[in-house]
Amino acid sequence: MKALVLTPRALFKLSQFSIGPEWFAHFGLPAQNCGLKRVVIDQMVYIVEADLETDETPVIVVNVAGEDGVLAEAATRSTVLERVITVGRSIYTDSVSIPTGWRKHQEGSLFSIQASNREWRWRVHFDMRPRDRNDLYVFSQLEDTRSFDRLERHLEVYDAARSNVADAVLTQFEEPSSASRAGITLSQRLHQGFVQGATLEQWYRSKLTKEQRDFVDKPHDGPVRLRGAAGTGKTLSLVVKFLRDALAAAETPAISVKIGFLTHSFASVDLVNAIGESLDPKGLLFGASPNVKLEVRTLYDLAHKNLNFELDQLEPLSLDGREGRRLQAELIATMLKELGSSRIVGAQFAGLSPELKERWAAATAGRDTRLVAEIMNEFASVLDAEGVRHGEERGERYAKGSFPRPAWLMNLSTELDRRFVLEVHRRYRRQLGEMNTLSVDQMIGDFNSFLNSNRWDRIRQREGYDALFIDELHLFTSIERQTLHKLIRRNADEDGKPRRPPVFMAYDLKQSPRDTFVQYGEGDTSLFAASTGLQNSELVKLEKVFRYTPQIAEFLADLDATFPAIDVPGEWDAYSGKAELADGDTPELTVFIDEASLFANVFAEAQKVARAHEGGGRRVAVLCASDEQFDKYLPIAAARYSQGHLPIVSREPSSDLRHAGKRFVFSMPEYVAGLQFETVFLIHVDATEAPIDASDGVRRRFISNIYLGSSRAEKTLRIAACLTRGGKSDVLEMALNRRSLLEVAAPAKSARLATRK
Repeated sequence: MKALVLTPRALFKLSQFSIGPEWFAHFGLPAQNCGLKRVVIDQMVYIVEADLETDETPVIVVNVAGEDGVLAEAATRSTVLERVITVGRSIYTDSVSIPTGWRKHQEGSLFSIQASNREWRWRVHFDMRPRDRNDLYVFSQLEDTRSFDRLERHLEVYDAARSNVADAVLTQFEEPSSASRAGITLSQRLHQGFVQGATLEQWYRSKLTKEQRDFVDKPHDGPVRLRGAAGTGKTLSLVVKFLRDALAAAETPAISVKIGFLTHSFASVDLVNAIGESLDPKGLLFGASPNVKLEVRTLYDLAHKNLNFELDQLEPLSLDGREGRRLQAELIATMLKELGSSRIVGAQFAGLSPELKERWAAATAGRDTRLVAEIMNEFASVLDAEGVRHGEERGERYAKGSFPRPAWLMNLSTELDRRFVLEVHRRYRRQLGEMNTLSVDQMIGDFNSFLNSNRWDRIRQREGYDALFIDELHLFTSIERQTLHKLIRRNADEDGKPRRPPVFMAYDLKQSPRDTFVQYGEGDTSLFAASTGLQNSELVKLEKVFRYTPQIAEFLADLDATFPAIDVPGEWDAYSGKAELADGDTPELTVFIDEASLFANVFAEAQKVARAHEGGGRRVAVLCASDEQFDKYLPIAAARYSQGHLPIVSREPSSDLRHAGKRFVFSMPEYVAGLQFETVFLIHVDATEAPIDASDGVRRRFISNIYLGSSRAEKTLRIAACLTRGGKSDVLEMALNRRSLLEVAAPAKSARLATRK
């Protein structure tokens, strides 16, 4: 084959297929009718819409011939294909930017990105204006880095591919051969759990619950909250309303409408796009309507777009909220070690309170990872959020203890303790400056200032949204929530009064492994306080759960009863999920003698279940509740289960997940929020992770992590702890006493393994 040629809609449709390695030999279509057709002309495969009637559509041409062919490397084919899809979305839709971690380099219309995170030397090269046309040409993949003027662009391949588009459109549908059908099937279930097949109107009329339809029918006369436990269909309800409201606006061509959908991570953008493209009847997500513009982005992507970082040669740590905060944690850990190695700093802070001094030493030695998380909370909730700086007036007030701090934050009992945190923050900011980058919190702080500026005031009516949809609101910080209502265009009602902002928000506080929704600073900045512009919003509650069995729902209800009291009035309701799935097994707890026994038994069992499961390994997950143990197990799993597991280490969309085959997923609960698995092994629910004497903040975050991980399971949930890390956590006691969680004996071989060790 010389080239693969697709229209944008056909390219994005590939995200709805399960694609195996044999597909790359013929680039075929599945046996089922999927609305596409495949045509072969002059050794070039064209995949276009079956009802396409024009050759004036943009096309994506992928050169696959020769040693530098884009899909020549078998090890990276799936990843490269997914990255081409993402690049296509960044060019032809308003849904995503190219992640900063892909190390994009651009000169004019030419640019390159990393082929994969694992093979970082390999780069894929693009031309987004070949022959000055609105096409995308993916022309080579090379292991060595070359200047663009030394690249062989193979324009003859592009020219031939483009010249045959009309013939491909005119050619009748070809019955796919068995060879061309190999390696591709239409997924009955998207990897996030959404079942395909029904139309948008069928979902609205017969599949949504009454409460979900009530939410979808809400008018655009003010903010609306959609609250529900994991699995109640919050994201689906948002997407259905997003598309139905857009369709209604498209029927009034005299009015120009811009509607935004903002999320916290690229994985959520991926989910919304996958569901939306499956339901979008008129192609509104692809700009089919001249008067309706739809945008699906992360908040960080939107901030990056408006702040024009590229002009200032600045690069944010990440445009993904979770990934950005992981990188921030690494920087803070480095700063703590740097401070610990300095004798001068040691003398300066010799009088720290004993608890903080001991924790600092433990963090420097890698034994207290929780301190980094608590310092991150301090930065996000107070220092970066309120502009507190070392050596400035607010910094002095903070150090003297006259600057308000929430009670749930880390204990800083003395002035010297607070000055220590200010010193960590000063060095952290200096390091970001030397890297010529901004943290996620700094970027959002600047974005909030921009939205208060005269500049935004002048362009708000042109660039702002008529309505905004927010998923996973519980993951947004207080400062992030304050930006939302400012993104809405100013509109007046018939009486000339300003309209309340139509912002539709879905959330579940119990799924937040961070304390980002709690009050901070000098004003009322609670979840829907006046500063957010979202106060007095309507509330719709969802209770029917469609993702897990009644037995798992019962366990989650008992787990919920152990949550400490949190000062979020009216938002922290008791769990009320009512499972709609059939009965399943009661969740089980196994306590192993040590980490080696736990790892050996759980990973072997996960591999066994994944290989036997009809849906493959992507329906089986091992989720680790401990950051420390997760980092420890990653290299071990890579060595022992290199072909048996698929690691997910961020919330960036995983291109490998749909191609997992018989590999099970290994990750942490926060990285798979929004995903669903039939079987979940939740490991290291250990007493040492959140001791009884730990702060409320530590305890709440740990319980939320367990809630989040457990609610990823549809039918089978198995929990594991180990004696060398304190045994089972006390947060499981109520579930054990009420028999919604059954403790079972560890396999006999685990004891023998531990004895040999």
